[in-house]
Amino acid sequence: MEGSGLGGIKIELPEDVKNIINRLNEAGHEAFAVGGCIRDSILGRDPEDWDITTSAKPEEIKGVFERTVDTGIKHGTVTVILKCRTSAYTERYELRPYEVTTYRIDGEYRDGRHPEQVSFTPSLREDLRRRDFTINAMAYNDEVGLVDEFSGLADIKSRVIRCVGDPDERFSEDALRILRAVRFSAQLGFDIEEGTAAAVRSHASNLRLVSKERVQAELSKLLCSRHPDSVRELWGLGMAQYICEGFERLDRDVFSRLEPVPGYQEIPVTHKYRRYAMLLSSLSEDKARDMLKELRMDNDTIGKAGMLVRKLWKPIASDPYEIKLAMQDTSPELFSELIDMKELFSSDDRYKELCPAEDQQELRRIFDRIIERDEPVYMKDMIVKGSDLIKAGLRPGTEIGELLRKMQDDVLRHPEHNSILYLFSTYLYVRKI
Repeated sequence: MEGSGLGGIKIELPEDVKNIINRLNEAGHEAFAVGGCIRDSILGRDPEDWDITTSAKPEEIKGVFERTVDTGIKHGTVTVILKCRTSAYTERYELRPYEVTTYRIDGEYRDGRHPEQVSFTPSLREDLRRRDFTINAMAYNDEVGLVDEFSGLADIKSRVIRCVGDPDERFSEDALRILRAVRFSAQLGFDIEEGTAAAVRSHASNLRLVSKERVQAELSKLLCSRHPDSVRELWGLGMAQYICEGFERLDRDVFSRLEPVPGYQEIPVTHKYRRYAMLLSSLSEDKARDMLKELRMDNDTIGKAGMLVRKLWKPIASDPYEIKLAMQDTSPELFSELIDMKELFSSDDRYKELCPAEDQQELRRIFDRIIERDEPVYMKDMIVKGSDLIKAGLRPGTEIGELLRKMQDDVLRHPEHNSILYLFSTYLYVRKI
């Protein structure tokens, strides 16, 4: 390799990654862990995955390992499958995938997203030079140490997002990098370097070239970060109008509400519905759902975010029966989040107008008591089922449903009435007399 590693930086590579690197080295090839895993390791964050780059060509990679999958063979990527013990105390094994990619140089980007072709290179520096940001253009192995040809470590210390080389060239190659700059800024709490930010503004309209699925994936990571308020940068850098229809009309400062209660926190991307509900809170439920559908969002997130948007502005009386009614089309966990969200918006003029008498603290107290006492809330909690009524002589049909709803309404008001003896004697045997 033409460069030498930096001393003083020690990264603890997982044993699987060491194994892959060592086996490639033994076969006469260079190999390094590369990209985001190195950045996160330096920052003390747990890497989501470990990517490996190597001088070995794809067919040479496949020759070193027993199990491989041609996941991106055109671009030099082979997924190596390792068979690993689940622990030292068991004979059970699991298969773990690791992407291994040949050093490459990207060709011309005609569509603003993908290179027309790639060529392989023996140079690690050339491979690192094609990457988006300096903090993602570092490589490491135990023998050489940290390879940092583009001052990524200095930018980590300065807490800045900076393109590798010419930012106009980087963003012309791949328009998704425009949004990734803001996403990394939000996740890491870094500033976007001035020249990089200027290039983002110049190329913002190219975001139209990116699929909505990819836009949504980056936006979701941004919103779920410790700094969801960084979403304001989408307006400041001229990107908001290219996210999706109507996005630029959303409240860019909506996440300022998180600051006092409960403070910025990173949340799992699987819980992104929370942050999308806040972002879309100025919309009707239908418009919120339409925007999420345009972003190719999954149905679970659309359903949960839509429910939170709809119920946020509807008052709920501080009464156990009314709270249970409001819980009917949602889970206890989601209803708890609704109360949290109402508290966040309680100082808004719109909230004061639509929910003037609502008391979030009292809602929380009564809701918690319902859960602690395990009071029946849903039809599934009823001691009497439709099958019990059929066994008692009722014919299947709408009559059973109506009778069950009457029983449930009674039980919602009086949890102690959820017994077969009471419900049958009150609603079934009386009818037969």
